[in-house]
Amino acid sequence: MISDVSSNLHTFFVPQMEQLGMKEQPSRHGSLSMRDDEFGRGLLWAHSIGENCLYAFHEFSINEQTRLVEFPDDYVCVTSMTDCSARLCPVQSRYLRERNILSFRQKGGAVSFDLMPNEYHRSYTLCMTPNFFDELPGLTDSERETLVSYLCSCDTNTHSREIGDALESMGHSWAMSAGGACFCEGRMKEIVARLLDGAVKASNDDPREPSTEEKRLAREAQMMIDARYAENITLQSIANELFVGRTRLCEVFREQMGLCVAEYLRDVRMDEARKLLETTDMKAAEISRLVGYAHQSSFTDAFRRQFGITPTQWRESVDLQ
Repeated sequence: MISDVSSNLHTFFVPQMEQLGMKEQPSRHGSLSMRDDEFGRGLLWAHSIGENCLYAFHEFSINEQTRLVEFPDDYVCVTSMTDCSARLCPVQSRYLRERNILSFRQKGGAVSFDLMPNEYHRSYTLCMTPNFFDELPGLTDSERETLVSYLCSCDTNTHSREIGDALESMGHSWAMSAGGACFCEGRMKEIVARLLDGAVKASNDDPREPSTEEKRLAREAQMMIDARYAENITLQSIANELFVGRTRLCEVFREQMGLCVAEYLRDVRMDEARKLLETTDMKAAEISRLVGYAHQSSFTDAFRRQFGITPTQWRESVDLQ
């Protein structure tokens, strides 16, 4: 129930519960609430890990536009969430994925945002108050400041996959489990340890390392290709959307990724084509269109250069296995 959650953490989830009409359900740990009717479907589990850290899982989709207004206290969070949820956060990223790992600071005060019909929102989030960092054991003041600064300055999708996996392992099924509180406390400590390790390493980076802007540029180009490889995109079109020169993008991408933009685009397209050949009965002409080639002949030539055989020969070799 709500009363089971530390009272100074209520501002992080109770307004959302109330405005979305979520009804509390029986739970062993924290507050578990649900809604499933013509307005929409949703589930929210909020569980306090100590007095100054809240873990919240939410998943919902609504059928009409709704404005949420909240008044949270000052907090820092690290979260794994869908693109629809990430767009509501105070972070900058042109290209988001189905799963995004990000961290940021939210200043206390009024926050409002619109939820649109049929958007799918899902998030796994640790919200930490300023007192949470003061109480971390074994750290110097400098290390605490380094950790907070790191969480407030990281670009979207720069945290390690292990952090996202740990966040997502604390799903709402633990609300009913006898070991739920112990499990979530352990995961929280693992996440903080990994974040602290990343923060210290980042603070010790060689100044000759690539700048944050270079890393952001390469990552956003990569994310654009990952999301839109089926379209007619080119080095020039990507550079135009990122407001950067073609030569500059090419140099930065090669430095960061180890290959040029065209090579990465081809690799993504060929990998998807290979999967479709192995798992579907679609003809090569259809697959060529799905992976971004206007002409089957160009697709066949690219596939042969990548794998040494034609798409038809690849499918035949798989069928023989």
